[in-house]
Amino acid sequence: MQARAEVVGSGKAKGPRAGVRAGRRVVVIGGGPAGLTAALELAERGFTVTVVEARALGGKARSIPVPGTGRDGRRDLPGEHGFRFFPGFYRNVTGTMARIPSPAGGAVGRTVADRLVATSEVLYARDRGRDGVVVDISGTAATRTVEATLRAVGRLLSRTPGLSPQESAHFANRLLVYATSGRARHDDEFENTSWWDFTAGATASEEYRRLCVIGPTRSLVAAKAEVASVASIGRTQVEFWSGLLGRAGHAEADRVLDAPTTEAWIGPWAAHLVGLGVRFLVGHRVTRLRTARGVVRAAVVRTPSGVLREIEADWFVCAVPAEAAVRTLGPEVCELDDSLAGIDRLETDWMTGVQFFLREPTPLVRGHVIHVDSPWALTSIAQAQFWSGFVFSDRYGDGTVRDCLSVDVSAWDVPGPLTGKPARACTREEALREVWHQLADSLRLDGRDLLSPELVRSCFTDPAITWPTEPGALARNSDPLLISTAGSRRWRPRPAGKIPNLFQAGDHVDVDLNLATMEAADQSAKAAVNALLATAGSRAADCVVHRRPEAPELARLRILDDELHAAGLPNAFDRPAPWLKPR
Repeated sequence: MQARAEVVGSGKAKGPRAGVRAGRRVVVIGGGPAGLTAALELAERGFTVTVVEARALGGKARSIPVPGTGRDGRRDLPGEHGFRFFPGFYRNVTGTMARIPSPAGGAVGRTVADRLVATSEVLYARDRGRDGVVVDISGTAATRTVEATLRAVGRLLSRTPGLSPQESAHFANRLLVYATSGRARHDDEFENTSWWDFTAGATASEEYRRLCVIGPTRSLVAAKAEVASVASIGRTQVEFWSGLLGRAGHAEADRVLDAPTTEAWIGPWAAHLVGLGVRFLVGHRVTRLRTARGVVRAAVVRTPSGVLREIEADWFVCAVPAEAAVRTLGPEVCELDDSLAGIDRLETDWMTGVQFFLREPTPLVRGHVIHVDSPWALTSIAQAQFWSGFVFSDRYGDGTVRDCLSVDVSAWDVPGPLTGKPARACTREEALREVWHQLADSLRLDGRDLLSPELVRSCFTDPAITWPTEPGALARNSDPLLISTAGSRRWRPRPAGKIPNLFQAGDHVDVDLNLATMEAADQSAKAAVNALLATAGSRAADCVVHRRPEAPELARLRILDDELHAAGLPNAFDRPAPWLKPR
């Protein structure tokens, strides 16, 4: 049987809400994935859209050219905030990508979604001279079998003697409990419990914590198991494993783009929007929203030259990150809708990227690498192997760079083995040496080391990081990552609030997937547009929003769990960790 992917957004309002002008002008604040999605949906429905973006289109998802590195007609080397990847359970963002024409290859009808390339392996890299373990994740859900997945997992477990059978069974039990729990338990318990506590990470072995609890969470959804809620992490874990176990409706488990993100996705997207009549004001920053009589009348914008101007519109969509939302909205708006002030109570942390540009192609594995033992919780991918249709050294840099090893750094507060300092306290040079050391220490396969310092031609760090120059100072990060901490849902804004012509989009908005991902950003933007259409009384079709699929064969168990939860009882499959002593 197939899981049903719920599609929402089919109701129509008969007319605009009282007091709202049913005009067609929309200002979208923010040009990241959420803002661009909102612009696409609105432009397709005949609205006149202006996107105001303070820095560059694409937000954290964009590629960042390394200035001055291109020579002899080549492009600058492609840096980035962190590598992009698209799990098989992403449906909304990939659905949007399928509507963006792609000029690559000249094929008629080709879209950005056609530029997604499936990886086939994950390398669990170990330190202290231990060989890593490669896990096969190849194939779509339709072509995979339970046997193939269990065989791959068995190989990993057999090469991890520190992980006990009891611990493996308990982690599987956690997934079972989540999958068979009803909505009430999700909202009451799972939203207010951390994944760390739910999986009993604090009392288990170090191998269990690294392999089952921390590693997959950081690599799959860029979140910290110690503080993220069960509601946010459990869904992605269950969906990922459902795909690997052959459940229909899932694409390949892990996909990447066939070129740097802006070339493959953001650039074609912006060009398509311009063709639809969307106007972009890049380098302009919204300083506040001016209100009158309970609605927003204009966005006050600072131009690149520093001049303040107002842009009037009928509708406004705020699609900036959580850390900038309240500042952008301004006090007038927060007085009219006091729920928006709670956005400032959402927590952020650091997860950002480093790129090592290498002299030789270095395809470590056909997919991502989880550096299980790295103190700074590194994940990485050798990217050039997936970039097709061109030779890296012919297109980028000075002709000597042939690969890009892109690394995400997740733990910025843990001391590194070389310097004894956390990443926040390191200079840029110290941090680069530390990251390379941790990479090289863990990249060993079939008895051979996979990295040597001679490979490195140059390095790039995210420009959002301002590195310390004085002793005792700490680095600053202007692009932190939202963390879906336990209990934080109450601070998330809804797509539509108390101000009838203002809507919220972004991965901090309360939608079906409450997690800092491109998928959540896309879903929130479509929810915001649907709310706008309903408020305006538009006859245009609603955006299609795919919500969490629920396996029909588990429906009776979820109904049973609702009854158990109402009676104050645990899930029928819930068992304490076997290594915990009963009180």
